[in-house]
Amino acid sequence: MVEIQNIKNAINPTETLFVVDSMTGQDAVNTAQAFNENQFRWSRFDQIGWNTRGGAALSIKYTVGKPIKFVSTGEKMDALDLFYPDRLAQRILGMGDIVSFVERHRSNLMRKKQKD
Repeated sequence: MVEIQNIKNAINPTETLFVVDSMTGQDAVNTAQAFNENQFRWSRFDQIGWNTRGGAALSIKYTVGKPIKFVSTGEKMDALDLFYPDRLAQRILGMGDIVSFVERHRSNLMRKKQKD
């Protein structure tokens, strides 16, 4: 936390993102609490893998009361999406997330057309 505070003091960011892999489990909640206790202004990013339904994201949201801003299904920029609570709820209920799938497919098609 000292390193984060030093960086914050040096560059005075307008926003600090707390990045956590949802596979981390309870340790992610503990880290989020420590991050929050240091009174950083922050929003959240969670990587939600194909084999997880976002339990860590929901636990952190409940524990520290901070918003989830982005989610990702991978480590590259093209896997980054805005967070939509209703879509996560559909995944938790086992209904899948067809809207995100269609949006990603459309985006990939547009990129491919631009390259051609």
